[in-house]
Amino acid sequence: MIARCCIIVALLAGAFGARARLDAPPPVTTAEPLAHFPSTLGEWTGRDLKLEADVIKTAAVDDHLNRQYSSQGRELGLYVGYYQSQRQGESLHSPLFCLPGTGWQPVVTRDTTLPLETSPVVKELVVERGVNRLLVLYWYQTFRRVTGSEYGRKLFLISDAFTSGRTDVALVRIIAPIDFRDRQGEANALKIAVPFGAQVQPEIQARLFRQ
Repeated sequence: MIARCCIIVALLAGAFGARARLDAPPPVTTAEPLAHFPSTLGEWTGRDLKLEADVIKTAAVDDHLNRQYSSQGRELGLYVGYYQSQRQGESLHSPLFCLPGTGWQPVVTRDTTLPLETSPVVKELVVERGVNRLLVLYWYQTFRRVTGSEYGRKLFLISDAFTSGRTDVALVRIIAPIDFRDRQGEANALKIAVPFGAQVQPEIQARLFRQ
């Protein structure tokens, strides 16, 4: 009976500790500014694109990167929004919900895997507006994991706060145009976006989620 009471007390103490961290998570200050993110990744060379002040305010990010990368006539867009801490109940601005607000309607939603040793699973979208189509890859990246799931991110928030004391997170989004005149346009866009994502993910980990 005494042992059972001790276990219950320990569980309650852990729950209250995790709740306290989620209610008032300490901001992480070890992240490198995203302005230092490499402008050259493999064959890709990037240039920064300025976001409007109201867009940044709505996203409520602590730091962000919005850059266009190009290589041999091909182009990719990279956006990273970094949050030093996140509270329970807060919602990040998922591309799945934000893109329709700008007129882009999702027509395909599925998971895909980046070709890395850890095989991170990210979200793949195909969105269209009129005759134009875009391929979108996005994921949420933290100190311990990568996930493309909005619900998974919320579940992992609790365990991450308890085990590492960190609740910082980055939303990473890659956009590749799809040539609607080419029947293989979607497949071609995926062929360049996925390897690019495999270059981006380790860089994000090394620069934002340092000890």
